[in-house]
Amino acid sequence: MKGTFILAAMGVVLRAGTAQAQTALPDTLEYARTKANEKDFGEADRVLTRYNARANHLDGLRLQAQVLYWAHDFNRAAAVHEQALAAFPNVPALRLDYARQLVEQNQLDKAKDQLRIYESQEDSARAESGLLLALISYKQLRVDAARQTLAEVLRRYPANAAATALLQDIDNTLRPYFRVGSRYLRDDQPLRALTYEAEATWFRSGLVAPIILLQANNFSLPEGHTSSYWLQVGNKFTFLPLGLTLNATGGLFQYSPNSTGVRATGNLLLSKTLGSTLTLDVQAARQPYQAVLTSARQPVMERLQALALRYGKGEKWLGKAGVEQRSYGDGNPAYSAYAWLLAPVLTRPAVVLKAGYAFSYASAERSTYTPVRSLSDVVLNGGPVAGAYAPYFTPRNQLVNAVLLSVKLWPQKKVSVAARGSYGVQGRADAPYLYLDKALNNELYIATGFARQSYHPVEVQGEVALKASPSLTLAATYGYSSLIFYNRHAFDLQLRYHLHREKI
Repeated sequence: MKGTFILAAMGVVLRAGTAQAQTALPDTLEYARTKANEKDFGEADRVLTRYNARANHLDGLRLQAQVLYWAHDFNRAAAVHEQALAAFPNVPALRLDYARQLVEQNQLDKAKDQLRIYESQEDSARAESGLLLALISYKQLRVDAARQTLAEVLRRYPANAAATALLQDIDNTLRPYFRVGSRYLRDDQPLRALTYEAEATWFRSGLVAPIILLQANNFSLPEGHTSSYWLQVGNKFTFLPLGLTLNATGGLFQYSPNSTGVRATGNLLLSKTLGSTLTLDVQAARQPYQAVLTSARQPVMERLQALALRYGKGEKWLGKAGVEQRSYGDGNPAYSAYAWLLAPVLTRPAVVLKAGYAFSYASAERSTYTPVRSLSDVVLNGGPVAGAYAPYFTPRNQLVNAVLLSVKLWPQKKVSVAARGSYGVQGRADAPYLYLDKALNNELYIATGFARQSYHPVEVQGEVALKASPSLTLAATYGYSSLIFYNRHAFDLQLRYHLHREKI
């Protein structure tokens, strides 16, 4: 949902006065407003606290509540709103201010209570009240109620752009959605893969939101070609009163059309909202692993257990921290922990820039780095003992500290350009190496050693998207990764399409 965008479109700045206020604001309010515009919220709050302590001033209370909200002091912002409403209960604009902030904090029922006064109003404020009520219904997945409210707003105010935008967003959510795409990747293992994907989803209600995914992979290996196929069917269940979302998916995976046996896959992702900015994710999955040469030659199944905490303040501040365990049925689990945070640096209508920091650590109990030549070949022909990860990659004391950068541009109304990247300012790991050694009984064998290696991992991805029509989007993506055991290039083309549905 684009709730933050819609609220921004609907939002209005605090007006200089009301029917009860003086025509000219006191110098104190002008000073506080200037400090707020300079983002010196502490000084603005200090001045307004003293100003409002002498008496209840409508404009002073409204401005202080807004300043506190901008400063993310949500509890005090709510307290000032309550103080203002107690002093000025018959000023509808106060309730509209408060309702706006409550919607952004996902306190939807409380926001609805503040909007009841507008049911009898016949002015432009009723339009914004209707927009907020429609957005509340949309967030509560009562989409028919949201569309009916917007229809009434547009009947009274046909040129209301915010109502039209929200209605289009709702209609896009309700339309069946299709995505088809192809992806080509190559790396220096050397692995080449061409993947075709198709996805279909259809939101019907909070408990009925099915999804079907089909993936076909063709791998080009040094010795020839192999393929694999993966079909998944699932549904998204949303339990709004509990703040819970469950994504459940089951599937079938087959490696090569000539291979015997079909393997079952599954994924359960349970998400619980914790307040207005935090979400807890618990995940368990069984899925195919196809990241190294050996796993492209033979089926390898991965079990994933994950726990994560996501942070999101609208679409501005974003972050995530989590732990994972990956296992492959051989008693050698790999563990990882990570955290990252993106903060807004520049936000303009045509450009959004964010920067941040990421940390990750990963290690497995034992290494799967094995020789690609036999012992007899090494003994007879000599030379370095080359190796490769088989049948899956295992990190060992792998630690990365990285800086993050994300930018999105809209050079034209129907064209968007997005790029994101990370650069490891510090990366280290215990890299495996192989050597010929002799046992106590004088038998030769290939041994594994480890050496501390420093490196600077780089990951970059860019996308250009064209909104060819309200229903059709075309996107092209390029990605580059330079990691500890391979360098990879990936090219992706996608077509995304929403079916039309009936108008209101």
